[in-house]
Amino acid sequence: MDVAEGSVAQQAAALLPDSAVVGAFHHLSAVRLEDLSRPTIDGDVMVVGDDRAATDTVQALAGRLPGMRGVYAGRLRNARQVEALTVNLVSVNRRYRAHAGIRVTDV
Repeated sequence: MDVAEGSVAQQAAALLPDSAVVGAFHHLSAVRLEDLSRPTIDGDVMVVGDDRAATDTVQALAGRLPGMRGVYAGRLRNARQVEALTVNLVSVNRRYRAHAGIRVTDV
């Protein structure tokens, strides 16, 4: 679904002009996140935002999840590509009956 602002994160930033909006956790399976019986959730969280302190905080939050890490993926304008990739992951998950995520290598 297209959003006039370019992404849902950018739309949130437009609606909340006095807030530091960060886009993150798009690529994590909700099923994996709520399953507390799993010791880890292997994958990375791509974090986008214009306020570097806020993105650092969200990266640190992601790093508190066992097996996860936050990876800074650029300014909030990059949220369009990050959010769009989620649609591809949903297709992969349906096809393979999986809960696929993202891992950024060599970082």
